[in-house]
Amino acid sequence: MRPGRAEESASLWLSRHVEPEQSSETGARVDNSAVLHALAEPRRIELLRLLTDQQLCTRDLVLATGMAQPLVSHHLRVLRQSMLVDSTVCANLRVYRVRAATLRVLGERLGVMARRAALTSDEPPC
Repeated sequence: MRPGRAEESASLWLSRHVEPEQSSETGARVDNSAVLHALAEPRRIELLRLLTDQQLCTRDLVLATGMAQPLVSHHLRVLRQSMLVDSTVCANLRVYRVRAATLRVLGERLGVMARRAALTSDEPPC
């Protein structure tokens, strides 16, 4: 086992050991640290969960969560920047939807981590 691995955060480990992949939707590179940072906030997870089932506008997300509109907008901006959600304008409303490709890439990367961890889990700690 390599020294210092236990101290590495998941996002740091991912950014060092798994190459960023391009999203098939936009061709943009998915940043491991940005995605994990976005998912570290419970309110963003709640927004993402709501958007997994259907496309919603900011007003609908405010009503569904009880959060203030500026807070919802802030969290949506972080989710957009991490490529977890996408938005379009429809009838003067900004509508958000989940980017499935980013979630798929994250799942694949976590799978790589799990497989690597399984190889070393039986090793003695010292």
